[in-house]
Amino acid sequence: MNRIILRNCMLGMALMALFACNTAKQAGSSGRKDPALLEFSQGLVRKSEFERVYAKNNGGPEAAARHTPEQYREYLDLYINFKRKVFEAVALGLDTTAAFEQEFNTYRKQLVQPYLSSREVEDRLVQEAYERSGYLVNAAHILISVSEDAPPADTLRAYQLALAYRDSVLKGGKPFNYMAAQYSADPSARSNEGELGFFSVFDMVYPFENAAYTTEPGQISMPVRTRFGYHLVRVNEKVKNEGARRAAHIIIRVGDRYSAKTEDQARSKINEIYQRLNNGEDFAALAAQYSDDPGSASKGGDLGSGRLLPEMESLKMRLGKGAFSEPFQTSFGWHILKVTEVETLGSFEEAKPALKQKIARDSRSQLSRSALIAKIKRENAFSLDEASLAAFKATLNADFARGAWKPDSAQQALYARPLFSLGSSLTRSLSDFVAYYQSARPRNQRLTAEQAADQFVNTYIEQQLLEYEEARLPEKNPEFRYLLEEYHDGILLFTLMEQKVWKKAVEDTAGLRAYYLAHQAEFQADEMVDVKEYRSDGEEAITQVAALLAEGRPDAYIDSVINQTSALRLRITNQSYERGDAGLDASFFGKPAGYRSAPMAENGMHRIIEVQASYPAGIKPFDKARSECITRYQDYLEKQWLDELAGKYPVKVNEKVFDRLYQ
Repeated sequence: MNRIILRNCMLGMALMALFACNTAKQAGSSGRKDPALLEFSQGLVRKSEFERVYAKNNGGPEAAARHTPEQYREYLDLYINFKRKVFEAVALGLDTTAAFEQEFNTYRKQLVQPYLSSREVEDRLVQEAYERSGYLVNAAHILISVSEDAPPADTLRAYQLALAYRDSVLKGGKPFNYMAAQYSADPSARSNEGELGFFSVFDMVYPFENAAYTTEPGQISMPVRTRFGYHLVRVNEKVKNEGARRAAHIIIRVGDRYSAKTEDQARSKINEIYQRLNNGEDFAALAAQYSDDPGSASKGGDLGSGRLLPEMESLKMRLGKGAFSEPFQTSFGWHILKVTEVETLGSFEEAKPALKQKIARDSRSQLSRSALIAKIKRENAFSLDEASLAAFKATLNADFARGAWKPDSAQQALYARPLFSLGSSLTRSLSDFVAYYQSARPRNQRLTAEQAADQFVNTYIEQQLLEYEEARLPEKNPEFRYLLEEYHDGILLFTLMEQKVWKKAVEDTAGLRAYYLAHQAEFQADEMVDVKEYRSDGEEAITQVAALLAEGRPDAYIDSVINQTSALRLRITNQSYERGDAGLDASFFGKPAGYRSAPMAENGMHRIIEVQASYPAGIKPFDKARSECITRYQDYLEKQWLDELAGKYPVKVNEKVFDRLYQ
């Protein structure tokens, strides 16, 4: 089984059975209020801990409280097995290996991100995003390029140029699209005249989105700064968003690699496909057969629900569910677009989790991060030693902005001075900052030494404050602590299961075969047949295949001859069927190896079937049963191992406490 799939499965199992932190420390007065449900020699599991775990994975506290004792018992047995496995992993030292620490720290960094933000700002951003998701904006823009780290003089020049372009439109009467085509730094503006089509929340960088959603239709925004430079945004229209649209397309491209060598051939081919669609043929099937976009053709032309080219976005927005467009041309070729799904907008509570995730990945998360930094400073009496910083900047030269500066050995007394402090909790010196600089080697050659020092010091302070907050998270936030424990134990559990069960079942070929021989009755099957299938949508092509097979030509030769004009004319596959499976007529079962059918027509396709091997009803041969056998052998190995762990880690269940769950 694929390692990544296994890891995800086991991390999911860990989420279903949270491993309590060192519950032995919970003795004393807390024990009277929260009695132990399970007693291991390694520690206790309190009633509240099990109730929390159970509720989290069974619909929440209200639903869990209505469950039966039988349901609680079944889950308790799973939880006990989980704990035993984690105890064993710890006993084997799996939590001390470099591989474990590296993987756990990677997960920790991912888990901590949502918690390193201002909840108040995040809530406001979520509400704003939800409200904006109810509308689509059609806009055009002009870009005046300037880098994020440009010196103030360059930034000012770009801003003034943006104002001049705006005046040329509003006061000078120049058409906005003309100005975009002539002067915009966006390369696509030469062809689309700055038109961006329809977009919604999260489709654009946040400052641009703000300008688009706060500018009235027909108006042009003031210059707005993004990481690309300054933009002038003209809003063409705003419309209600009926829901995210999922689209599919068929594209016919022109070129030596494609079946259409000229524009006329491409136009003729797309029009023929369009006519077949109007006659009721299946869009996905035609996309699979004819579309020159391999990535989407294999999925029936599916393009997902993301943004497309502006002209395609405009069409997508206007098409209803199930409707397809007339053929149209883009710079990539001739298309037919279909809207396959329209996902209606849910309630705010339904949309909230997904919006939070998107905000965490979006540039607007920096607003929440900045608010958190300010909060940390405010709550912990942050103090920056301005005098020390000024003295430090006075010693710098131009090398500092280039990342090539070296500390002066004569300035050690200066470097020992404090840079900032968080009350009595945290203090960092100039020497600490110098070490950071030497390690990170930040550079911004556009800035002066003093400007670079201010920028790098701010970055360093933010890093230190966030690390300070992160270190306190498990203590401050029980939700985060529990989640961290889940992943900690999930990784341990995966590693141990891989060693004791999964990997062993795959690599122990002698044990696997022995298990198969001892349990052959479990691997029964009806008649089976292995076939080679030659499939084409064209009768002429499959007739040609039959002739080439009669000549004894190999598959590689047949493929090269039939598919020389189009890679979709012929497909050769190997398949296994059991009697009763869809896709193969019952007459092929029992046929000898080497039997080959005449060309057959079925559901618009043409096929030739060649029998490779036949198997009578009864016990599957080992090679046919191998995948299923591995799964059963893994279950067998795990059961044996759990019996061993039960003896090694006995447990006492407090039945009186069990009887009072959720009471």
